[in-house]
Amino acid sequence: MLNELRRKFKKFPITISLIGICVVVYVISFALFGEEMSTQEGLVMGAYNPLYVYYKHEIYRLFTANFIHFGLLHIAVNCYSLYGLGMFIEASLKTKKYVIVLLISALATTTLPFLLFLLNGFGAYSVSGGISGVIFGLIGALGALALKYRQVFMDVFKQLAPNVILMLVISFVVPSISMSGHLSGLIGGFVSTYVILNIKPKKKDPYRDLVN
Repeated sequence: MLNELRRKFKKFPITISLIGICVVVYVISFALFGEEMSTQEGLVMGAYNPLYVYYKHEIYRLFTANFIHFGLLHIAVNCYSLYGLGMFIEASLKTKKYVIVLLISALATTTLPFLLFLLNGFGAYSVSGGISGVIFGLIGALGALALKYRQVFMDVFKQLAPNVILMLVISFVVPSISMSGHLSGLIGGFVSTYVILNIKPKKKDPYRDLVN
């Protein structure tokens, strides 16, 4: 088990590290508050709420909210999704581009809802957290890859499409899930990846021969 984890870390250091951070943060929250956290306890751990960001100037919440989870099922589902999809996108984009997409997806997950709050008070009393917005960002990244390299990535995207639709439906139906965060992460991941893929590469495009 330990050898397998080391092997995975060597091949996918960013994805495994990201999962590790989420697990460590959850262990801390578990030690402090138990298996499930309330919204107030989530705020203590760094969850996102626009009022705290705006009035208390706690800008860090725009980033830290991505790493906290409110319960065991919450983190289990998210880490499982991140494990498979994250490694695939990390292998496809390589380390530097992958890190950029992750950061933009994470910030988009909270920053776009915060901008909506500034415009019309959207979600003033909402408290959110979790890596699911970043996962949606990776889905957006896959969409951008499929758009540019249809022959290479479109089949993978089609296989994931039913799951993506289901996750979006759940985001609309379940009140406790941040629909705006999921959609914002999706947009951030797609746009950042699309821009990265269309910047003139200094080196040979690894997928060019496969699509020409």
